[in-house]
Amino acid sequence: MAVNVLSQAGAFNPGSDLWVVPQLGKSEWTSKLDWYLNFQLCKSSRHVSNQVPGFLNDVIKETELTKFYRPVAQNAPMMIASETLLPNKWVVVIPWTEDLASWSQAISQVWSGLQQPTLRVFLPPGQSTGNFQQAWLKHQSHQDFTVVLD
Repeated sequence: MAVNVLSQAGAFNPGSDLWVVPQLGKSEWTSKLDWYLNFQLCKSSRHVSNQVPGFLNDVIKETELTKFYRPVAQNAPMMIASETLLPNKWVVVIPWTEDLASWSQAISQVWSGLQQPTLRVFLPPGQSTGNFQQAWLKHQSHQDFTVVLD
């Protein structure tokens, strides 16, 4: 199959289980999706995780326990279950780094980790379908997905 390009009118139509978008501020589609997701993206972008107190780290070290927490990296993808809010299963926000090759690789990793569901990618502004397809083919041979231009 080939890459399908959706118009703005058909961007939120059913047809793909996994929707991938760049972070807020990098695409208008992300802001529009945030509305339907009850502002979960906006809230998560402002969230600051609590730090583990120093004395607790000392106790863990002295008792030779393994650390039971893992800090989340700032550029880690964020997945939201959206079955009840949108006509898909998941929305994944993958931070846009101004490099289409690394962004497509991150999408490929998430997509493969989810057992390759049907895919829709909302491209950042200024990116073309052809450039994304070339970057995608460096990581995956599967070309059956849809793209929405910004």
